[in-house]
Amino acid sequence: MSNLINILISEQLLTYWILIFVVLIEKFIYLPEKYHPLTLLKLMAYGMANKVVPSKPRQKRQQQIAGVLAPLILLVPVCTIIAVFTLLPQFPLFFESMMLLTALKFQYVIKQTKKVTQALRSEKKILARQMLAPLVLRETEKLSPMGMVKANIESVLLRFCYQYCSVIFWYLIAGGVGALIYRVLYELSHSWNVKQNRFKYFGVPTRKLMHILQLAPSFLACCSLILACNLRLGSAALIQRKSYKNLSMFVLNISASTMGISLGGPAFYNNQKVRMPNCGAQKKVTLADSQRVLIIINSATWIVLMTSFMLCALAYSTT
Repeated sequence: MSNLINILISEQLLTYWILIFVVLIEKFIYLPEKYHPLTLLKLMAYGMANKVVPSKPRQKRQQQIAGVLAPLILLVPVCTIIAVFTLLPQFPLFFESMMLLTALKFQYVIKQTKKVTQALRSEKKILARQMLAPLVLRETEKLSPMGMVKANIESVLLRFCYQYCSVIFWYLIAGGVGALIYRVLYELSHSWNVKQNRFKYFGVPTRKLMHILQLAPSFLACCSLILACNLRLGSAALIQRKSYKNLSMFVLNISASTMGISLGGPAFYNNQKVRMPNCGAQKKVTLADSQRVLIIINSATWIVLMTSFMLCALAYSTT
């Protein structure tokens, strides 16, 4: 019995128990968006963008250099604060938990998705568009009810991979510090999205870095979605050529194929119609799929956590 207790409280598994604790806290205790520390970071990112990317166009090379320096400037105060906390040995587990909790912000996406679904169910299209707007970059004013459902599902799936599973991945590798730094970079990349004409060149350096950091966790997240939904359909999508066109197509094609629905298609950005490739099956999305995707994500989350436990146990056994 004492050996079992020693194993469960070992350093490797203690990392896992912190993860479970923080996941449950984040799931059941909701911090309003305006009070979350990442909201301040996004405001800082927008403020910096207004300074270094003015409305007057600048040379491509100049914007790219600014895009390299800008995240470094914003990371310096964040890393300084992190360093101060990590140098306090009295409460290491507390600060580790707080950093992970800050980075693992995802329930806002779930709550907004439920609000969009409820508004569409009540046939309140204007309200649904307002609820959807914070989750997507595309213009929501021109979206039909089916278009809103599709955009909502795409946003939830992408954010589950990039915003949730990737944070867990980097936490297991680099602890709370790694998870928080990843999330800061993610928010900067999201604020300076290259799909916006203004950040077409400025946001490229951060976007390329995020692409590298998201490759492995996105693959693992998609595997969890396959196991949570449909192993046969998901496995078939893994060998399709279009799944490897880019990272977002990889996530959407595998997820849509697994769910047996069609995603992708045209979307409006900056008053311009962009034709995104169709992916998944032929079946059109329905309002019921908005609720279904949340159930699948919830199941996939527990698969991710169980896999994390096995990895932490394996790390213990090899030491």
